[in-house]
Formats: sequence, structure tokens, C-alpha cells
Amino acid sequence: MQYSEWLRRQHKMIIKTLSIFFLSTSAFFSCIYSVKQTYDYKNYFSITDRLKVEIEGLSFHSNVLIEEVQYFRNQLTLREIAQKNLGMRPPSKKEKFIIYKKKS
Repeated sequence: MQYSEWLRRQHKMIIKTLSIFFLSTSAFFSCIYSVKQTYDYKNYFSITDRLKVEIEGLSFHSNVLIEEVQYFRNQLTLREIAQKNLGMRPPSKKEKFIIYKKKS
């Protein structure tokens, strides 16, 4: 066997070995990256679910607050109508009666 032919075979063998090493390393890191993406997806999915539950709670509180504001707005509207249109007014100190209940 000649030296140049031996060198050529060694060169091919080195290239095959490096190719196999590169492909296996690429496959390993690809698998690691895939596992990381799966973990991130599940993590973000759980965060999204928790935020949805929190949004539902906040929406409920928001609706309660809106109803309270509407109730007080209606009370103010009734008071304005009673004072302006019906001529009603709050009683003066002379017109007020204080009733005390005896404890038995």
C-alpha cells in the first residue's frame, strides 16, 4: 500500500468520524432544545390558565363595582329629582324627632 493511498483512507476516515460526531452532537442539542421548548410551553400554558382565572375574578369584582356605582348614581338622580321637581328638602333641626328605645 502506498503512503498517499493510506493518507487518503485516513483522511476519509477522519471526515466520516467528524461527520458522525457532528451529526450526533447536533441531534443531542436538538433533543435538548426540544425538551426545553416543551417545558416552556407547559410553563407558559399554566401561567396563561392562572391569568385566565385571575381575569375572571377581576371581571367579577369589576361588575360588582359597576353595579354599585350605578346604584349610587341612581340614588343621586332620585335625590336631585326629589329636590328639584317635587320640592322636597331635608328636614331642619326643629323638624327632626329623635326616638330613643329603652333597653329591657
